[in-house]
Amino acid sequence: MSNNTVWNGDLLNRKGEGDYLITYLVNRYNNNPDSPFVLNINAEWGFGKTYFLKNLTKDLENKKHPVVYFDAWKNDFTDNPLLAFMSELNTSLDVYLNNASKAKSFFQDAYNTSKGILLPILTKKLTGHAISELNDLFEQEDIDETQQDENTVDFEIQNGVSSVISKIAEVALSEHKTIQQSIETFKRQMKKLLSHIDKNMDAKKLPMFILIDELDRCRPNYAIELLENIKHIFDISGVVFIVATDSQQLAHSINAIYGNNFSSERYLKRFFHQEYNLAKPDNYSYANYLLDKHNLLSNTQMFSPLDRSLYADKNIVVELFAGYTTFFKLGLRDQEQAVTMLEAIVLVLPNNETIHLGYLLFLIMLKQKNSEAFVRLNETPMKLRKSFVTQNFFDKINVDMTVSFEDYRRDRDTGLQGAQYSVSSLISIYLELLNINYGEFHNKYDQGTVTSNNIETNIFNIIRTRIQQLGHPDVKTMITTYLDKYPELVLRTGRFS
Repeated sequence: MSNNTVWNGDLLNRKGEGDYLITYLVNRYNNNPDSPFVLNINAEWGFGKTYFLKNLTKDLENKKHPVVYFDAWKNDFTDNPLLAFMSELNTSLDVYLNNASKAKSFFQDAYNTSKGILLPILTKKLTGHAISELNDLFEQEDIDETQQDENTVDFEIQNGVSSVISKIAEVALSEHKTIQQSIETFKRQMKKLLSHIDKNMDAKKLPMFILIDELDRCRPNYAIELLENIKHIFDISGVVFIVATDSQQLAHSINAIYGNNFSSERYLKRFFHQEYNLAKPDNYSYANYLLDKHNLLSNTQMFSPLDRSLYADKNIVVELFAGYTTFFKLGLRDQEQAVTMLEAIVLVLPNNETIHLGYLLFLIMLKQKNSEAFVRLNETPMKLRKSFVTQNFFDKINVDMTVSFEDYRRDRDTGLQGAQYSVSSLISIYLELLNINYGEFHNKYDQGTVTSNNIETNIFNIIRTRIQQLGHPDVKTMITTYLDKYPELVLRTGRFS
């Protein structure tokens, strides 16, 4: 695998973090090769953990480390995470060892030994009891209560129960010893394999990396059992585990099973030696990532009124979206949901219709930020909406009224003529258009020329083009016929879950 296939489309600038972690983990191993290590990569939902781990896998492979990538959620259908994990381990390592017969022999011995760990566990999961335990229980002789007095019956029942408990304890102890011995044998064989790789396989070098993805999407009991298996069975020098989770979300899931008083976050920390938090991306980078993820970057319907001439290295649709998310103080999960809603609306609008993002994003993000405020606005008559959305309205929904678009800040800094233009100013323009008919529009806005940095004129120019496409409708027809369907589209899209 060549390096040019790694970190393609790195919209969140994760390559630097990947390089740093690889250097840290490899040097940490070199300084202390006898110490196994488990690192938790912690990031919220939507941070691109899967992208990060998959590219980290490629980078580690390019650096000649044996690597196993395990998608925990993909294997969540099974009741035994260890079985699924061993299968993936077998498949992944076979690729590295297919030309090294001795190394392959070591791993095959380890893999065969793992069946000794799995068999008692699988038997109990399928039947509720071990096979030998079932045989013992079925062989118990029935007590004929009708042929014995009450005291004898009580004695026999107590004796029978005691005997069954004793046999079950004996079975449990035997299985415990079997599993314990199998684990120790497995570790010895894996150590032989790792030692052979280290000393005899020039093409590969330690440590071996095992990356586990999507753990926080799994059933809590599945996730816990997988972590327990890693802790007890793979406590082997020469192996580094990297586990990606939304730790807080996983802790909440565990609490849902064991109760709110259960210290799930402390419980999870005992599985990890260290935790690394992926850097929170800036709003522009994250908006770029989300819009690309939902195939909206190349969409030609979406109109951003920002001045393209001021953006040599940025996308004005992305900049508009990022400005609105900053204005509404949306978290990353809400930003993801806002893009999902935008995608759904784009899919139902006619292909030849311009989409005014300056108004549509206001409605989408208002609903994300405060659904009650969105309903109040939607119930307000069109002609009153601009006066309804005042400073007091924005204060109540706790938005950042100071947010201005980056192009105007940069325009001032470079000494060009321009003005600071806020998100709220742009929203105000669209709210004013809701109460203007085509005749008023021509009289008020069709006299001047478009300037290089005039957001307002850019909007009116697009609307004038639309009017021409419609064949110059009656001058009394309201501009709202062009924009008033947006609230209903947002409402319907919001019904998706």
